[in-house]
Parts: sequence; structure tokens; C-alpha cells
Amino acid sequence: MTHAERNSLFPVNQSAYRRNHSTETAVISVHNDLIRAVDNGHVTALVMLDLSSAFDTVDTDVLLKVLHERFAVDGTALEWFRSYHTERSQTFSFSACESNTFELNCSVPQGSVIGPVEFIAYTEDVVNIFQRSSLKYHLYADDKLIYHADVVNNVALTRQKLHDCVDGVASWCSSRRLQLNDAKSELEWFGSRANLAKLIGVDCSLSIGDTTIQPSSVVRYLGVLLDRELTLRQHVGKIASNCYYHIRRLRKICRYAGQDIAKQLMFAFVLSRLDYCNGVLAGLPKSTLSTLQHVQNAAARLVLNLRPRDHITEALKQLHWLPIEQRIQFKLCLLMHNIQYGRCPNYIAQTVKATSTHSSRPGLRSASTASYTAPRLRTVMGERAFSYAGPRAWNSLPAYLHHIESTVTFKRQLKTYFFNIIFTK
Repeated sequence: MTHAERNSLFPVNQSAYRRNHSTETAVISVHNDLIRAVDNGHVTALVMLDLSSAFDTVDTDVLLKVLHERFAVDGTALEWFRSYHTERSQTFSFSACESNTFELNCSVPQGSVIGPVEFIAYTEDVVNIFQRSSLKYHLYADDKLIYHADVVNNVALTRQKLHDCVDGVASWCSSRRLQLNDAKSELEWFGSRANLAKLIGVDCSLSIGDTTIQPSSVVRYLGVLLDRELTLRQHVGKIASNCYYHIRRLRKICRYAGQDIAKQLMFAFVLSRLDYCNGVLAGLPKSTLSTLQHVQNAAARLVLNLRPRDHITEALKQLHWLPIEQRIQFKLCLLMHNIQYGRCPNYIAQTVKATSTHSSRPGLRSASTASYTAPRLRTVMGERAFSYAGPRAWNSLPAYLHHIESTVTFKRQLKTYFFNIIFTK
């Protein structure tokens, strides 16, 4: 991993199994691009490609060739990989029965640490196809997402670009002994309501192999539901539904477990879901976010054994829980802190621009601070992009927080700052 990262051998937009990369950074990057496209008056076609049993069909000989030719692994190191992957066998057992032993000449070892990293090395050159097609992409392990934004009048051109790219991916899969699953691949068009209305009656489907894929109304990407207009109402509704399910289950336990245990259970089963990828919720209407606030209120009442009509502000203060809107701002500021101190993927850092690097502001006092410049927008929708919401949240913080380099200390001080604003009057 050190060798690959030092020499930039992994694709920039591959977020799996890499330090400072995560599903959250991947989702925020893609969501930012989709929002910016809407703000620019474009529609975006997004395709999610599915590979059949990808980790199980890795060809050992091809993998060793890739490690040698593209990653410069040779000598003793290459022989170690060869030894690790040869003379492997597998046995299936069920109840008291056991199958014969089968020799394995493919796949990466299940449950191993090195196996997933070998897979992203095995598939890293697929990005050449995306780049030749001038398409944006994001990879997470075997999840491959490609998308292209353009004006409504160029829908046919966008479809052709995607079709040619997917054909190239299918050929590449054959060369890697992988199988593109046409039936499970998904397509969705994103845009403003006005632009999407212009697509009615227009052929927006996509042919993948022998399968014609019709556009979906919503797709799930790394646990986040993205609808056509990016309202995220379905995503918020799904989070609330899952959280209420766990609150009902925990209700039977919390009355006997005690307050400390109940609080830990709420963190594990409810608050973790409220906080996951909540950076994409920035700028949503209060009417949408209120659904999640009701969930948090219900969780607080259960932990403290309060009645439904008891006031919730003191309960949140007692539990030291930030309300939903502040939790979103907390996540945005944490991402900006990671950008400030180089602890984030390049694709996230490139979405924002420090004021000090702005050529038109070298003499301004703001250029000597740790502030960031928000881009100019055409619509209110654009305020939901991380490239705008992130700098806006960061710039609103007091200067002393900007200069805290330790992530642990920053998170503690940041929470105290928000807590004092909300609960201290």
C-alpha cells in the first residue's frame, strides 16, 4: 500500500481500502458533481455497473501479470504473491456433510486483508476507458459508477458516450475474466424539475449487451438513495423508518439496561444512521430535516424515560447530543478540517479552493487566513453542493478552531462550540 500510494498507482477516484478514503467521501464527491450540474442547468446521466461475483473470478495468472507489469512487483515479492495464490483448495460443508476438495485457480482469498487490495490493483486500468470517453467516474471496490452532465439538447450524445464506454468496459471485463452483469446495472437521469420535464417522450434508455436498461426514479449508491431531483426525501424517509424500527426493538431492552447502556445502544443503532453521509443533507429544507429531528427526539425520550409531551431541549442538553442541523454542520466542518490538514482524498480537496490561492485576492487580509472561497452559483440548489456548503460552514467558525491540527482535539472543541451556541443563552 505504501508503494502504491507513494507512486500514485491506484486510481484517484477509487475509495475502497485506502487511508482517508471512505464511502462517505465517495458519496459526497458524486453528490457534489450532481448538484453543481443541476446548478449549471445540465442534466446528468449516471450508470451503476454491476460485476458478477467479482472477487471470486479474479484470474491468478492475470493478477500476477498486473502486479508485475503495472505495479512493478518483482523478485522475491512477486514470488511471495505467487506462492500465496497457488496450491489453494476449497471444501464446502453443510451440517454433518462435507464435499470433496476442489483446487482453486482463481479468486482472491476470502476474508484476507490483502485480497481486497489485490482486487483494486487488478481492476485499476479500467479508468483508462472512462477517461478516453471523457466521462466522470467513481469506484468503490467492485462498484463502478460513471456519469456525464450536459445540456438537455445533447441527450442523444450523452447516451452514445455512455453506450460506447460501457461496451469498452464489457470488452475489458472479458480480458480480466470478469463478467459484467447487464441485468443488475442501473441508469438514472438527474436534473431540475423543469429540465427533467423536457425529457418526457425522449428515449433515455441505455443498451448494455443484450439488455436495454430503462431509467430508474431512484438509485442506491453506497447506502444513500438518490432521486431524480436530488430532494433526498426518500433517503430521509428510509433512514427514519430504519431508526424507528430499532427504537421499537430497543424499547424492550432500555427499561432494564440502565441509562448508560441505553445511550450506547442508541449511538450504535440510531445516531450512527442519522450521522452516516449526513454531509449530503446540507441545505435541505427544514421540513425535510424535521423528520430526522423527530427520530432523534424519540431516541432521547427513550434513553431518559421521558413522556411524549416532555420538552426535548433539556433532554438533548443532558445527553450532550447536537440537534440534526448542527450534526450536519459538524460533519461539513470535519471534512473541511481534513482538507485543511491533508487528511482527505484529492478528489475532495479539489472541490474547494483556499482564499490564499485565489489570484485575484493576494493582498486581502482574508488571503492570509485559513478561509476558503465559495463558488458563484446560479440557483439556490447550488448551495447544497459540498463545494459551497463546506467552505461556508468552515468560514463561519472562529479562527482558533481553524488552527487546531489534531483531529481529536478539533472534534472535541467543535462540538463544544456548537453546544454552547445551541444550549447556552
